[in-house]
Amino acid sequence: MRIYSFILFLILAFQVNGSCQEDQYRIGIDDILSISFWPEEQVADLNTVVRVTEDGMITLPVIGNIKAEGYTTSELAKIIVEEISIFNTGCSQVTVIVTEYNSQTVVLTGAVNNPDEYHFERIPNLLEVIRQAGGAAPTADLSDVTIVRQVDGKVEVINVDLLKHLRDGDLSDIPVLKAKDLINVPESPYGLTSEVLRGKIFKGKNIYYIYGAVNAPGIKTLSEDIELVDAIADAGGVTAGADLENVRVVLKDVRYSSVLNFDLKKYSETGRPARYRLHPEDTIIVPYRPDQTFWSRMPEIIVPALVTAVITTIATAIIVDATN
Repeated sequence: MRIYSFILFLILAFQVNGSCQEDQYRIGIDDILSISFWPEEQVADLNTVVRVTEDGMITLPVIGNIKAEGYTTSELAKIIVEEISIFNTGCSQVTVIVTEYNSQTVVLTGAVNNPDEYHFERIPNLLEVIRQAGGAAPTADLSDVTIVRQVDGKVEVINVDLLKHLRDGDLSDIPVLKAKDLINVPESPYGLTSEVLRGKIFKGKNIYYIYGAVNAPGIKTLSEDIELVDAIADAGGVTAGADLENVRVVLKDVRYSSVLNFDLKKYSETGRPARYRLHPEDTIIVPYRPDQTFWSRMPEIIVPALVTAVITTIATAIIVDATN
């Protein structure tokens, strides 16, 4: 009989002190707790559901106010048993369950399928949060995800190129999310996002191409984070006859290519659409305006040719004189 009493004692002690010592979740403000007392026939009227108030307290029958914030469920259960035993010696066990993890929330907005506030026992990584929101929308720009966080009364904005992490296959250095973070996945200004059109596995050479009404067309080295306007500037800028309203970027994919259209005249006036960052093997085409006939383009065709011819003639004459 003694052995059974001892086993029963161990079971009760194990439950009171927390049936899972490894549970390290700490109760927070706004969490909803379900609190049950045992044996039920003696203290069933004490069972209650409470919310942790802004000051970290909960209010229980008989006991009154008691601090809950910062404790694990097993630690709080032990404290409640100690408090209730003063008023009711028949209560030998308390179970505390967090039914709503309202202190561990993040808000997801923007181009996701189910933008909303999400509650977690433990907040997962950024990719998992987006997945639980139904995934990114087809128009999402995963290269410019932002996390807005309040730190000591100040707003901190963290920019995350989630697409780069996915392509590199390394999620280890993605910023860790914290409670009350606001996550925004922006819409791509180009309709279907260029990242979706491009495909996830295309790497490409570290170059881009630029042709048309620019002063130095050709193949260029792709530097990190170079944008469309910068790339055109690196190509010597546009010529006088450039059609800035119909600039095109051809995206190379594993199978197919896709084309994005840019109105750089509008961009220079309004800042819209958003800046476009180049990717490996993009091709930029700056067309000539329709009114630019062959004769109107003669200066930009003839002058470089004449300069090249003159330089070549002078160089040849110098070489001939040197050999004589």
